[in-house]
Formats: sequence, C-alpha cells, structure tokens
Amino acid sequence: MPTKAETGLTRLLIAIFADNVVTAEERQELIEYQADLDPATVQKVFAAFVEQKWGEALADGVVTEEEKLILRRVVEELEVPEAALPARLRLSLRAR
Repeated sequence: MPTKAETGLTRLLIAIFADNVVTAEERQELIEYQADLDPATVQKVFAAFVEQKWGEALADGVVTEEEKLILRRVVEELEVPEAALPARLRLSLRAR
C-alpha cells in the first residue's frame, strides 16, 4: 500500500503531465515536493508512473509516435535511468 507521500507524489506527476508540457513552475514544485522524500521512494514512484504511462500507450495495442514522444518527455523530465525502464519500453523508444 502506497504511503501518503507516495500517493501525493503520484498525484503531482499526474497533474504535471496531464497536458504533456512541464512548466518551470511545475518543475520547481516537483523538486520541492521530492526534497523531503527518500530518494529510493522517489525513484520507485517515478518508475511506477512511467510504467503507468507505458500501459496507457499500450492499451490499444499500438504505440504511436506521439505516445513515444510523451514517454520520452516523461522519462527525460524525471531522469529515470534506462535500466529502470521496462524492456519493451526501452526498445520502443529506441525505434524511430
């Protein structure tokens, strides 16, 4: 069961990436929110969020170029290491 902090961070990520644009203010809010959290917890939430976005992209069985762009943006913004990504996502993001 996620902690209150994990749930709050997940909600913040959903709000930030709802429009697929990360503003300077949103980036700062994310930095401030995670400052009080254990880095391992932050990485766990980030990885779960990326997997959720990956699942959304896979839902219809086709990952479009737009969905890949969104996924790349999420991965880059959150600085999720490639090793933490699901194998199929890594392959999909490499394909052009």
